[in-house]
This record gives sequence, structure tokens and C-alpha cells, in this order.
Amino acid sequence: MDIQVVNQRVDQALADNRRAGNLVLLMSSAIFTIGILSILIGYWQRNPYIGGGATLFQGLLYWPIREILRLRRDNIVLQTVPVLVSGLDADTSAKEIIKLLNYLRGKQ
Repeated sequence: MDIQVVNQRVDQALADNRRAGNLVLLMSSAIFTIGILSILIGYWQRNPYIGGGATLFQGLLYWPIREILRLRRDNIVLQTVPVLVSGLDADTSAKEIIKLLNYLRGKQ
């Protein structure tokens, strides 16, 4: 198994995860900003319905935060692949890569 090919694929996956992480951070920042502005507008208008709706809207931050944590976990797994593969023979390294890919898919 060629370690250079593994390194290139891992680097590509890490770059894709970085791009996805930036998009998720942008989405969570937009949700946070819209929520804060809605709370301020609700306070300024003295309308509890706007403030309550904004609070519920900010509950949507749960999914971007969960996605960021998943991406970080995946990055750690991907960074360990080249180190793991370089020290093993071809058959064993292929089995370990399959295990890591199944872990990343959620099949633990």
C-alpha cells in the first residue's frame, strides 16, 4: 500500500472537512446573529412573542454545534490513518482502514 496515496486522500478529506466546518460555523453565526437581533427587536417593541420565538429559534444552534463536534472527531480519526498504515503490512493496514471508514460512517 503506497503511503503517498493514503496521505493525499487524507489531506483531501481534511480539506473537505475544513470547508464543511467553515460553512457550519457561518450557518451557526447567522443563526446566533438573527436570534440576538430578534431578541433586541422584541425587547425594543416590548413584544414577548418575538423574544420567545427568537429564543426558540436559537435552539436551532444544537445541530451546527453537533456537526462541528462530529467534524472534529472525524479529523482526529483521519489524522491517525497515515501513522497507523505506515507501520503495518498491506493486509493488516487494509483491514484497519476499513475499520476506520466504518467508524466514520457510524457503524462502530
